[in-house]
Amino acid sequence: MNTEQYEAIFHSMKDKLFRYALRFVKDAEVAEDVLQDVMCKLWQKRKEVDTIDNLEAWLMVLTRNRSLDVLRKAKKTMHQVDVDEAYSISDNEPIPDQVMESADIMDMVQACLEQLQEKQRNVFHLREIEQMTYEEIAAETGYNLDDVKVSLFRARKHMQRMLSKMNTIKLYQI
Repeated sequence: MNTEQYEAIFHSMKDKLFRYALRFVKDAEVAEDVLQDVMCKLWQKRKEVDTIDNLEAWLMVLTRNRSLDVLRKAKKTMHQVDVDEAYSISDNEPIPDQVMESADIMDMVQACLEQLQEKQRNVFHLREIEQMTYEEIAAETGYNLDDVKVSLFRARKHMQRMLSKMNTIKLYQI
């Protein structure tokens, strides 16, 4: 892989990998760091890239693994906010009702997602957020195509059931 090929891969994959990392680490700066680590690893392995069957899946797995490593490390060293930093946070700006309502809905959706089994959550994310095909999901995760379809069906049904129980959103189809 030469520099031009690397740049092409970087530009085509950076947003997708960033969103995938962000899903795990829930912090944009940390997700940027994960993305940088993954792209550095790609550059280090540039001579071996030709042997990788599905480069996109390989990058997604690297991103997931690096994100989980970062979370494990963060768990060991709990981050504390500096007192001066906490006082500098401005709360003078009014928050519109719609922003709050959207945030509440997103919190409910996130809560429902967290209740899913990891397999279902990953498949749901890859299909609904990353817009991957069933075949791409199967290739990336190593699940067979039927497992992908069943996991997605169950994830959607669970989300529909939970959101209906919350009596906030009535979903007839996700």
